[in-house]
Amino acid sequence: MNDSSDTAKGPLEGIRVIDVSSAVAGPWVSSWLAEMGAEVILIEKVGIPDVMRMTGAISEDQSGCWVHMHRNKRGMDLDIRSEAGRSILLDLAERADVFIQNFRPGVTERLGIDFPTLSAINPELVYLSVSGFGSDGPYANQPVYDPIIQAVSGMAEAQNGTYVKAVVADKTTAMAGANAILAALVARANGSGGQHIEVALLDAMLHWMWLEVFWNESLPDAEPAPTYSEWYEPWDTVDGQIAANWVNFKQYQGACEALGKPELANDPRFATRDARLQNADAQRAEFAALLRQLSTKEALAALVAADVPCARVASRKDVFQDPQVLHNDIILDEVHPRIGRVRTVRPPAKFSKTPVSLNRPAPSKGEHTDEILLELGLDVGQIAALRDQQIVA
Repeated sequence: MNDSSDTAKGPLEGIRVIDVSSAVAGPWVSSWLAEMGAEVILIEKVGIPDVMRMTGAISEDQSGCWVHMHRNKRGMDLDIRSEAGRSILLDLAERADVFIQNFRPGVTERLGIDFPTLSAINPELVYLSVSGFGSDGPYANQPVYDPIIQAVSGMAEAQNGTYVKAVVADKTTAMAGANAILAALVARANGSGGQHIEVALLDAMLHWMWLEVFWNESLPDAEPAPTYSEWYEPWDTVDGQIAANWVNFKQYQGACEALGKPELANDPRFATRDARLQNADAQRAEFAALLRQLSTKEALAALVAADVPCARVASRKDVFQDPQVLHNDIILDEVHPRIGRVRTVRPPAKFSKTPVSLNRPAPSKGEHTDEILLELGLDVGQIAALRDQQIVA
């Protein structure tokens, strides 16, 4: 795997990250950091694979999720609940810049790897705690997965009573966590030292939703407007679906003319953006009747000619042949040394002076355990003894 020149290191070159988190919300934080050049050591339990190793299509101990989420990382197996394993983890933390964990509240204290403990041995450490609901409160100790957060936050109701078919709470939390770590590293460079960051899935989900999902609740005394769930839906055509949206009047007028109903542009129900929102059901009925008589190709040709934002609703298979996707060269087809062909995507940000490089495939379970322990100064005999005691694997 080599996505750039041999000299490409990325803007986070020299930053070392220790990640003891599992599933998505924590590990996807270190994924962002690894893609930008940080050295990431992912620690898994001895004998127990992370759930994401077995999520999606599977080849050996790698899943379709795993090959993307853990590229550019090294992986080791370590029993951090044992005294010897905890000692190794403390050695790693002492040499690290960032530490990431997503245990339930109270677990790190019991394990002796909480922020006060690690900060005492490394005052410059940036420590991220990811939780479902926060470190305290009525739900703090409940188990949680992404759909639970979608339910509690109102996201499921906003999607007409169903879930977003993606781990949207986990991934928005991860992006918030990665951003917070980068900010803390800047603060550290300015002399603030290390610090503890806490990010809860519920908080991150609500923050992410507030722009448009809660636009009526943002102004509780104003006249409410229809929500996205009422008017942001694809349109059916004879042979498929398209996305088409007209935000300003020029786009709306263009859509009316392109679809053969210019008189709709002067209809007072739709003449302003506010009117179109307030009369969303009536507007949708008008345009749905027009578009369902056209093929996808005909509808797109008419709307593109009128400069109306639109696109075909593509299948996941179709995405790989989309001309803009191909032009952007975002899809990576590579060969993993153990499992064969894999397909991932390039990092979305392009750095002009510190280009990123994808130069390490996702680790097999415990693949780099010996390598990391040797770097800590252990010898082959000591490593063998730890393995015999099932402290490492």
